[in-house]
Amino acid sequence: MLKNPFTPVFGGKPTVFFGRTLILSRFDQAFVDQGSEYRALFVTGTRGSGKTALLEQLSNRAQRKGWRVIDLGPENTVSALVRRIAGHDEITKTVDPQVSINVFGTGGSVGGVSTSRTTHADRSDLDLLLIDACAHEAKGIMVTIDEIQKVSEEDVSAISNAFQMASRKGCEAILVVAGLPYSHEAVIAYRGCTFMRRCVHQRLGLLDRLEVSQALSDVPRSMGVVLQDSLLHALIDASYGHPYMVQLLGYHLINRVNEAGGANPYHATQKDVNTAIERAVEAYKRRALDPMVAELAPAERAYLTAAAKVLNNERTASVSDICRLMGKDSKQTSPSRDRLLKTGLMLAPARGKLMFTVPYLADFLLTPSDEQCEVERLRMWGV
Repeated sequence: MLKNPFTPVFGGKPTVFFGRTLILSRFDQAFVDQGSEYRALFVTGTRGSGKTALLEQLSNRAQRKGWRVIDLGPENTVSALVRRIAGHDEITKTVDPQVSINVFGTGGSVGGVSTSRTTHADRSDLDLLLIDACAHEAKGIMVTIDEIQKVSEEDVSAISNAFQMASRKGCEAILVVAGLPYSHEAVIAYRGCTFMRRCVHQRLGLLDRLEVSQALSDVPRSMGVVLQDSLLHALIDASYGHPYMVQLLGYHLINRVNEAGGANPYHATQKDVNTAIERAVEAYKRRALDPMVAELAPAERAYLTAAAKVLNNERTASVSDICRLMGKDSKQTSPSRDRLLKTGLMLAPARGKLMFTVPYLADFLLTPSDEQCEVERLRMWGV
């Protein structure tokens, strides 16, 4: 049985990483170029676009180059960073005679014998701690923060100020944060977050056909699974370039090969590919689309559904058609439209036009739910 290298798990560490070569190339340069703008990177994208996978890839590359890496989540971010840098919350400093004190919020000078002072380190000490930690690292320190939209404004401000001071002092420090599409606009508006405004904003879009081809052809081939060009193209088309969908397709293809015996070499059949696509799409709807739609406000869900109903052959929806179908004017529906644009679920390719950015979402919205189907079954039997 073949060990499946594809890992379609949200927020998990992917065994197979594909695409984003330009970002990786520019980031590699940042390790040796202190003036690189990629030393401050803000990654945004919709769920399943590969933000967490990219953070993990960047983290691994930094570690291989000898950098100290601190990976953080959205909970108690500054406290966690202080503990990781200092090793503990309490800091003791020994002060020599006649030396001015300017550590952790104290000031003035002392004379006579040496004295020691213990203080509790908090967000106000982060800049000093970061600078001191960088000075003791052979290469430098890289900090990554996932789901930045969930981090408190106070913590984001403290981190921003700390990295701004580290940059001013010439420290070897890199900051990479990731969040949903609307998080960039929100975070750079926080007070005291000037540094965040200078970050490179990298929006993660869809993968191109070559990147998807490499993932769904090269990886299976390395395991002895051979795909005809027509079958490979069917998988590529089904992915729509969405990273999470690519992982699902690869995962279900390998599972299907194992079900069929997994001989080496194994020449995939049309049935294998059709089964993989069917299972991947079903899993994508259940794992990605269902939770995504459930998080929407009723007005936003209604707007998306109306947009799905008026899509034309170019897969765009006219704003006027959406309003007409909903029986409302543009002023009444604009809050929902603006929110959907900010969250990255829709895109405005031209004035008065909208399009979906998440594959299968439009069709999913028009498919009756299990609850609706059950109601229809009850009606059919006269219950």
